[in-house]
Amino acid sequence: MSDKPAPKKKAPRPKWLDVIWLIFKIIRIPVLCVLAVYVGLWLGYSKLGHQPAAEIFHMSTWRHLYDLVFAN
Repeated sequence: MSDKPAPKKKAPRPKWLDVIWLIFKIIRIPVLCVLAVYVGLWLGYSKLGHQPAAEIFHMSTWRHLYDLVFAN
């Protein structure tokens, strides 16, 4: 005879918890990518470039950058 007790069965997880976990797994990579882009822009433009961080979101900043890169 074995002295070990029978292993307890885990209660099944609710279906809604499985759905929430699946949604989290799907959107975590795109969210991390957007966060990495934002942090990179903030570091490059604000800290290295000594410009106001709020200008990252202005379209005129990116239009000016585009004109600088693709100027004739």
